[in-house]
Amino acid sequence: MNPAPDGPLVLPARPLDRFCDLYEALLADRPWWRGREMLRYCALALVTIPGEPREIALRLDQLTEELSASTPWYKRSSVGTMLAAELLRNGSSAREFLAEVERAAGLFRAHWRFSGSTFEALAIEVLRRKAPNGHVSASQVDRLAAIWKELKSSHPVLTSRSDWPLCALLSRTEAAPSAIGERVEALYQTLHRQGASRGDPLQTAAQILYFHADSTDSVAARFQALYAGFKASGMWMGSHDYEELALLSFAPQAPAEVLETTLRHRERIRALPSAPDKQTSFTLACGTALLELSRDGARLSMLSEAQLLVNIQAILAAQQAAAVAASSAAS
Repeated sequence: MNPAPDGPLVLPARPLDRFCDLYEALLADRPWWRGREMLRYCALALVTIPGEPREIALRLDQLTEELSASTPWYKRSSVGTMLAAELLRNGSSAREFLAEVERAAGLFRAHWRFSGSTFEALAIEVLRRKAPNGHVSASQVDRLAAIWKELKSSHPVLTSRSDWPLCALLSRTEAAPSAIGERVEALYQTLHRQGASRGDPLQTAAQILYFHADSTDSVAARFQALYAGFKASGMWMGSHDYEELALLSFAPQAPAEVLETTLRHRERIRALPSAPDKQTSFTLACGTALLELSRDGARLSMLSEAQLLVNIQAILAAQQAAAVAASSAAS
């Protein structure tokens, strides 16, 4: 079975209600150590999947187990549940996904000496959805690498293997790698001039905003209006919110309506059982608000994909930071 082709998302009538139902089904009867944080993000990623919530939860568990059982312990990802959610969204099987990751790895070694592990696997899955036969081609990886090198030429320290998945998403556009790099860098610098802090979150936000149809100045102004609005509402805003604001910038409504909708969704999410923390609830609310506000299914398909990739990256970064902190405390 080839991965599902790109196409518009089929949105539920009430995305927030659908998310809450999935959230409760995915977290039902889970012990605290079974990766609840990942399951919260999975609920958002699976909002557009048809089926009863408990049936979707069962399918996710089965796919997660299949991934684990089919992967040697030393190659297993710490975010296997979220990888399974990505496959479930795309209609991919674990067997075919793992076989393609193994097959396409050599194409990446033509450009990078070392494996990107989870980031490489995600990039391969993104590329696989665009491949007519489900097999990633050398030309696809060549294009991804060319875009990545354009980004790295502007930010040699910031740009790393963690950028491969979004570069894979960027590679599915028609623009030349140099044009992609120029627009991403223009967005990065314009946002910085308007007050955003330099760093990885800003580069990721600029990569997401590349897909916006408006001019660089217009997109940056909208981003900053949302940032200022949330901050004025009393929220503690920082660079950790840039990716979410980039996604919300695609909502066509006025910033005030986007703000009101997101805060309303966050209040509902904070009332759920095993409530997520403040930051996670904001991330989830941004996702459900975007689904409610932007009814352009074709664009939402790409944005939803970008959001899941960014959330996986955030979980991996948090795990790495926790490991470093634990190592420092032990020494």
